[in-house]
Amino acid sequence: MATEAIDFMGGKTNSTITYNPNSTLDKDAFLKLLLVQLQYQDPTSPMDTDKMLAQTADMAVIESQANIQKAMENMVGQFRLTSAYQLIGAVGKLADTGLNAVQFAESGDQYKDYLFYEENFENGLFIVTDSNGVQIRADVIPSGEAGLQEFSWDGKNSAGEAVGAGVYAIRAEYTGSASGKKYVSRLGVYPIESVVLNESVPKLFLGGEYYTLDQIVSIKERL
Repeated sequence: MATEAIDFMGGKTNSTITYNPNSTLDKDAFLKLLLVQLQYQDPTSPMDTDKMLAQTADMAVIESQANIQKAMENMVGQFRLTSAYQLIGAVGKLADTGLNAVQFAESGDQYKDYLFYEENFENGLFIVTDSNGVQIRADVIPSGEAGLQEFSWDGKNSAGEAVGAGVYAIRAEYTGSASGKKYVSRLGVYPIESVVLNESVPKLFLGGEYYTLDQIVSIKERL
């Protein structure tokens, strides 16, 4: 933006100056401006020394506050970066999303999702319970492989009857073929496969989806 230049003695000049109304005035620029003001001040009405010192002090305080703010922003940035890289150590651990149940709006719904199995197994059970914890279905799983395995539930109980609308929890109970350990695989608990760091908020990839930390209930070691 250009404007007509006016000197401090009240006279006008033919030159123009260009300035940015959104620019900031740091301490060095303030001192330069102060020196120019002193150079062109009216000898019969000199500048008030106290006001000059007060302006200088105010400018120093403003600059100090700006430096502190910048240092705090850098510190927060480093803390976030450090915290994000610490998440890399969570890869391979089990994350619980807290979403261990499904919501059926009406009878006859079909539901597909994944359950995670620690190792190959035989003679497992696929179990569905209602909101009161009452088992309404238990299907035998002859065998299965370790890892994420997709399942499908047709919304029916063990008698083949369609269940009503409501919330139903899903899990699998099985015994590892090699170790003989007994496991419980619950809907919503999956191993963390990777961590995404190149976004403003770190994300964990598990169960075929991305989750932010506030969507994770807990992270624990695998059995």
